[in-house]
Amino acid sequence: MGDFLLQHGYAVIFVIGLVAQLGAPVPLTPLLLAAGVLAKEDHFSLGGIIVLSVAASALGHLVWYEAGRRRGADVLRLICRISIEPDSCVRRTEDLFGRHGGRALVAAPFVPGLGAVAPPLAGMAGMSIGRFLLLDSLGALLFSALLAGIGFAAGPELIVLVQVGLRFGVWLGLAGGVVLGLWLGWKIAQRSAVARAAVVPRIEAGDLLERLDSDDPPVVVDLRGEITRGDESLPGAHPVAPRDLPRWAEGVPRDKEIVVACD
Repeated sequence: MGDFLLQHGYAVIFVIGLVAQLGAPVPLTPLLLAAGVLAKEDHFSLGGIIVLSVAASALGHLVWYEAGRRRGADVLRLICRISIEPDSCVRRTEDLFGRHGGRALVAAPFVPGLGAVAPPLAGMAGMSIGRFLLLDSLGALLFSALLAGIGFAAGPELIVLVQVGLRFGVWLGLAGGVVLGLWLGWKIAQRSAVARAAVVPRIEAGDLLERLDSDDPPVVVDLRGEITRGDESLPGAHPVAPRDLPRWAEGVPRDKEIVVACD
């Protein structure tokens, strides 16, 4: 990593940082650590590393911010589709952003998975581009300064640890692969069990419209979050937050058919 950085200079820091923020699985963390080590040996400027990392993050996240602003929930669903729990990804991330707002952007680089969904959520929520760039850049600044600072402070000692890791890399990789495989297997089995236990009949949009025009229309409940729903909802639907659903349902007749719209 160090030789690669020395050969290509600051360009590789910016390019890999940009590609990482666009969603590609590239090794950004070890890159910043290695760059910090080289900064201590006067091959790079620590400030230059941080500035380039922040610029790359802002540019990459701006793409996702605009995608969320223009395409709305479709972008969020696309990102969540690769999640191990896609059925709950949209709801969980939207609730998290709704609770913490701009603070989620600052914390996003430190929370696995949040960095990918926070920028489009900010666009969907109508956050101004100036505020988005400010908060997103602050999070990138803290993240890059922390990692590059660790590399700068640890210096050659960090390289020794890396070399030890490489020496036993095969065994460490094998152990990590086994643990990851077991975890993935457990999550997939858990999701399959929940899916089997929660089989709910579905209704197409055209059929629902016909039922709503009938003499005994169903009650439509829209459980989507405010960011995902926006100003659009189903005709006659009752927007209800999931946490308020039990209390709201107390006023619904037990013999009434209920149609639920969710993420």
